[in-house]
Amino acid sequence: MNKLTIATLAAAVALALAACNEDAADVTTTTIDASQLTTTTTSVADTPPETDPENGTTETTPPVGDTIESYEIISRQSTDEGETLFILIEPGEYTDVSFEGFLVRLLESEPSLVGAEVFDDRVALDASLKVEDDRTADELQALADHHLVSLVGGREVRFQGPLTEFDDFVIGS
Repeated sequence: MNKLTIATLAAAVALALAACNEDAADVTTTTIDASQLTTTTTSVADTPPETDPENGTTETTPPVGDTIESYEIISRQSTDEGETLFILIEPGEYTDVSFEGFLVRLLESEPSLVGAEVFDDRVALDASLKVEDDRTADELQALADHHLVSLVGGREVRFQGPLTEFDDFVIGS
């Protein structure tokens, strides 16, 4: 390869790397023109998502959110179909992506799993294990605020309470 091709390739790689960076960055490119050496500095800032003019949709990268690293299984309920787990996780900034990864790993580690109820508050989890008519107003509020997600039938993910803005989905589809 000649020097101009190498310089052009290096500049393209530098711009691509800067575009992937979340923060604004200064990118320095070097252009070789016969016997002359020129250095140019270009400021690269975050760019807005692109809109597809054909259907008006905007392409964005979904937020990843916190990863669910640790959890505690508070209760196991067994049926002929399999087990349903009642799980307590730490409060965090979770997204649908966070729960998808968590539930996929959970399904891999628990082959008989058909259901899961995930909470980030022990009072809410304990209330979910009570007969509905025995729940207090505070327990009902805790359920509304801290019951995050349900796994139904071993594949269907349903968002609960504060996460109902996320779309339900089926794992593996």
